[in-house]
Amino acid sequence: MSLENKSEPSISPAAEHFVQPIMLSFPVIHIATFEPARAEIVVREATEKVGKVFINMPLKMLPNPVEIKKLIAQGKSDADKANNGKKFKGVVIFDAFFFDRQKLNPENLPSLKSSVGELETGGANYVIASRDSFSEEFVYSMDLQRMSLQEIYSLIDECSGYIQEAVKDNKKEGTTGAIFSNEEKAELANNALGIPYAQIRNVFTLSAFHKLKGNDYLGKVRAEKAAILREVGIDVMQPVDIESVGGLENVKQFLFERKAGWNLDLPVKGILLAGVPGGGKSLIAKSAASILGTSLVRLEIGRFYDKHLGETEKQFTRALQTIEMIAPVVVLIDEIEKVLGGGGDGDHEVSRRLLGRFLTWLQDRTAKVFIVATANKVTQLPPELIRAGRWDQSFYIDLPNDSEREKIFQIHLKKWSIPVDPLNLTILVACTEGFTGAEIEQCVNNSLFIAAKNGCKPNFDIVNEVLKRVTPASKSNGFDSVYMDALHKMGFAPASNNEAQIAANIGRNITVD
Repeated sequence: MSLENKSEPSISPAAEHFVQPIMLSFPVIHIATFEPARAEIVVREATEKVGKVFINMPLKMLPNPVEIKKLIAQGKSDADKANNGKKFKGVVIFDAFFFDRQKLNPENLPSLKSSVGELETGGANYVIASRDSFSEEFVYSMDLQRMSLQEIYSLIDECSGYIQEAVKDNKKEGTTGAIFSNEEKAELANNALGIPYAQIRNVFTLSAFHKLKGNDYLGKVRAEKAAILREVGIDVMQPVDIESVGGLENVKQFLFERKAGWNLDLPVKGILLAGVPGGGKSLIAKSAASILGTSLVRLEIGRFYDKHLGETEKQFTRALQTIEMIAPVVVLIDEIEKVLGGGGDGDHEVSRRLLGRFLTWLQDRTAKVFIVATANKVTQLPPELIRAGRWDQSFYIDLPNDSEREKIFQIHLKKWSIPVDPLNLTILVACTEGFTGAEIEQCVNNSLFIAAKNGCKPNFDIVNEVLKRVTPASKSNGFDSVYMDALHKMGFAPASNNEAQIAANIGRNITVD
C-alpha cells in the first residue's frame, strides 16, 4: 500500500482527522456524533482525498462477509467505470443505520464481527456514525470535530448563493454582490455555533433571505439556537454588566485576571461558589460572561434523568458535546450538589455515573469553556469534585458587609430612580444587617408596588417601611457561621474583601480577668 502524500486539494480539519485511519484501512471505525448527516459529508470528503470509493450501507442489508464482499466488488466496478487510470484503493462503507438495524435484527452485530477479515483483505473501511456508544474490541472509536469557522463561512456563502439564484431566476431586483459582508458573516457564524448541521443550513438560508429583505436576521438565529439548545437541556441566559454586582470584589478581581489568560487562549477551568442562598452566586456567572466577552448558558443536569437505562448518560453526553460546539462560552451549573451530590435515593448510581462523566469532561475538554458551579451545601458534594486543582478557584460568599450592602442599595435604587440622600442610605444599610443581596433587591422591588398603590413615586420612607416588615433568612433560619468557617478551612477563598471579618472568624478568642 502506498503512503505517498501527493498534492491534493485542501479539505476541512474535521475531514483531515479521518484521512489516516481510512488510508490505513482500519476495518471498523465508529464516530460518536449527534450529527450523522455531517459525519457522512466529512467521511466522504476524507474518502475522496484518500482515493477510495464511498458507498452508503443500505438499511436492510446485513454487514456479513458475503454482502461486504459484494460491496467491495461494487466499489471496484464503479472505480473501473470512472476510467481515471488510478489504482483501486478500496472502499469506505458508511453506515448511519447500524444501531437502528440492530434493534430490528440481532444478527447485525455478529455479522459485522465475522466480516472484519473480509474488510481487512479488501482494504475496506466500515464507518459507523451514531450517538450510541460502541465498545467492541475490533472497533476504532473517533469523535467528529466541531465545524471550524472557515467551514461555517463556506456554508453561509453556499446558502446565500441559493437565495441569490432564486432572486435571479425570479428576475426580481436584488443585490449583485455578496449578501453578507465579512463582518456580518463572522457575527452570524458566532451566533450559529452549536446549531446542528441538519438545521444550520436552514438557518443560514433563512438568514440570507431576511438580510436581502432588510429584516432582522440575527434575532431569528438566536431564537432558533435557544430553542435547539433547550431541547438538549441547555438554557441560553443574558450576561449582566459587572457594575450591576455589588461587592464580591475578590471574585471580580479573579475574573479580570482570568480574562487576560482567556484572551491568550491559556487553559481555564472555572470556579466553584458556595455560601448563603441569595448571596449573588448566579449573578457572578452572568457577570463572568460579560467580563470574558462571551455567551452564557445554564446546564440543568437534573433535566437529563430518564427512567430508561442509559438514556440519562446519553442525554448528558450530548449536552456536554453541544457545549463544546458553542464554545467559547460560560456555563452556569446551579446548585450542583442536588444532582451530583450522591444522595441515598434510587438515583444514587446514576448520579455517580454522571459525576464520573462530568469529571472526565472537566479534565479532557479542549474547547474554551469556563464553568461557574454553585452550591448551597458543599458538604453534600463528593470529595473528588472539590479537590485541589479541580477548579481554578473556589470561593465562599458570606452575608454582605456594610460597604457591600451600600453598593447593593445604590445599584437597585439607581435602577428604579429612587432618590435617597447619603444620610438616609446609611440608615438603610444599618437596618439591613443580615440581609442577602437578593433580599435587599426584593425589598426595593416591593417598594415600587406600594408606591404604585399609593399613587406616588417610590422614596426612602417607603423603602424603609418595607424593610421593617422583613425578617431576613439569616435571622429566621439562623446563620450558620460554623459552616462559613468550615468553608474557609476547606480552602475556599472569601468572595468579599473583608480580611478583618475573616480574621475574627478563624482567630482565637481569649478573655483574661
